[in-house]
Amino acid sequence: MQKSKSRPSVLILGGGFAGISCAGQLSDHSFDVCLVDQKPHFEFLPNIHEILSGVKRPRDVRLNLADQMTAMGHRFTQASVQSIAPESKRVDLDDGTTLRYDFLVVALGAVDANYGVTGVDAHAFSFKSAAQCDAISDRLRTLKATAKAPRVTIIGAGITGVEALGEILRQGTPGNLKITLLEAQRQLLPNSPKGLDNYIRGLCESYPVEFRCNETAQRIRQKSVLLGSGESLSSDLTIWTGGPAPAPLLSQSGLAKPASWAPVDDYLHSLHADDVFIAGDSADLPSSLAKQAYHAIDMGENVAQNLKAITDGSKMKRYRPSPKPQLISFGGLGCIMLAGKWAAGAPLLSAGKEAVFEVAMAQLDRQAGPEKAALLLKRGIRASDKLFWPVVMSPTALLRQKNFQVLR
Repeated sequence: MQKSKSRPSVLILGGGFAGISCAGQLSDHSFDVCLVDQKPHFEFLPNIHEILSGVKRPRDVRLNLADQMTAMGHRFTQASVQSIAPESKRVDLDDGTTLRYDFLVVALGAVDANYGVTGVDAHAFSFKSAAQCDAISDRLRTLKATAKAPRVTIIGAGITGVEALGEILRQGTPGNLKITLLEAQRQLLPNSPKGLDNYIRGLCESYPVEFRCNETAQRIRQKSVLLGSGESLSSDLTIWTGGPAPAPLLSQSGLAKPASWAPVDDYLHSLHADDVFIAGDSADLPSSLAKQAYHAIDMGENVAQNLKAITDGSKMKRYRPSPKPQLISFGGLGCIMLAGKWAAGAPLLSAGKEAVFEVAMAQLDRQAGPEKAALLLKRGIRASDKLFWPVVMSPTALLRQKNFQVLR
């Protein structure tokens, strides 16, 4: 990489955690920055599950990207990326626009992995955006109003699937719904301590929830899910939380092998293209790393630091993940804190997850003080009404706080 001209152009693809964090660290006096995303909003994805229960609305987890980029002194383009040509430093958009750059930051996130299961796109509700969670919430309300006993199937018992189940149960017995949580591996929250599986099952003992581990989905139909064993499960609502997969654009652009994440060095620089950095879920780091929002934030900031280093001729900084505890909420019934091999469960920990959300949203929001304060106040009032009182402070909630468990 060569030291670029004065005020080099930086093109950031993706307005998620990595992209918006990178943009926020780049001065408009030193860089000409443009961020591209197909959606008009940044969305705080770790908390979109709360839309299912009404604890949050889509607008509570969003920041308008145009407003954010304007506050930073940068530009925003809402469009889908059609192609990336690193050899000519060109990006083509779906509206026919071609963008040139000195430096490119690829932070495209991930797409849904379908693992060869047919019918996912046609008949299942995905769980990767606020709009999708809002649609699931609407469907749940419709099902609860019916006289029959509808069936809900959640496919995938990782963090997303477990948190989705918790939100459906947040308001008590979910009408006449019967819920099945389907997981291909041997336990809920795979690759976590066994105690987490037991904890979730214990919270669900009085609810109409069936756990099916070591079971795979083969085909999703309009009103059923066909299992790998040949059994067919009736399903009036199927929620797909199958996990992340690389965006095809990575391999189409020569930044990765087919169906692979884009490899990077310790500085998050692409191994296949000069002047291209990869951040967030898209990056395949030299050492394995869970695809979490806080890592994406750190990566975006690290890329910004290295862009500054290139332009001023200083030494670039290696990306080193900073370990942080992880909070997995389960509606108002409980919450898990996972730190390495240690884990604990208690409803009170839900307040900690909300605090993380509020602090992170405030840090990411680069608008002027009045606009930022107004959004913070609206979120705070809603959190107090929908979360802190019923989960932490009400008499019923206080009785539940004794249910602290160390999970092994």
